[in-house]
Amino acid sequence: MTLPAGPDEPLPGLVVSEDQAAAALDALVAKHRLEIEEWDFTQLDSGIGDRILAIHDSRDDRTIAVAKNQDPRLRLQAVCRILLDMGERP
Repeated sequence: MTLPAGPDEPLPGLVVSEDQAAAALDALVAKHRLEIEEWDFTQLDSGIGDRILAIHDSRDDRTIAVAKNQDPRLRLQAVCRILLDMGERP
């Protein structure tokens, strides 16, 4: 999932604190039995790493890689979007 937003800027419309977002993400991870891995996408060539919010390994179905040091609110949105794309309700 890539968006033109910076990796540490939450998307418009999200009105929760960083702590609330982190707690909500922890709950989603437990509920959907997800494995979250932090990757340093900034090491990728061509600048695409700055635009990657999360990557879903469709072969594994439970592993989602997120940007290292990502704003928890943005991370929550990225994981929710991937769950929706997987056909699951966050």
